[in-house]
Amino acid sequence: MIRDGYTLLEVLMATAILLLGLSTVLGIMRSTHQRSIAAADLADAQLACQTLLNELLAQQSRIKPVPAKPIEGLPDWNISVTVYPAAKTGLFVVHITAQKIDLHTQKPTGIMYQLFRWVSQDRIEVPESREIIEGTDLFEEPF
Repeated sequence: MIRDGYTLLEVLMATAILLLGLSTVLGIMRSTHQRSIAAADLADAQLACQTLLNELLAQQSRIKPVPAKPIEGLPDWNISVTVYPAAKTGLFVVHITAQKIDLHTQKPTGIMYQLFRWVSQDRIEVPESREIIEGTDLFEEPF
């Protein structure tokens, strides 16, 4: 006896295997897409930090702390500048932080990019109040 077709059981098994494979591939694609978006955001934040540092260093005026403010084009990222004395006398650290925030709560998500640059003391404007700028609770700066 020769069969001309497939049984219902064979068709169901082939469909189940196909669906399992497709769901696995789609899950991997979704994860990869989310990670690529996160990587692009982080690259944009890195570029914003480097651009701000270049602008600060190119200015004739002294560098001063800047409280957290949104990055143009990245509404869920804030950027801030902190300055504090370095371990070596006569040097200060310019610390630029880009931090991702939750737009609903306005609280940090934990994703950030930091850029440090050591500059001479004569390039820094030390605030009279000597307060640490908001958003720099990563260290105990001796400022």
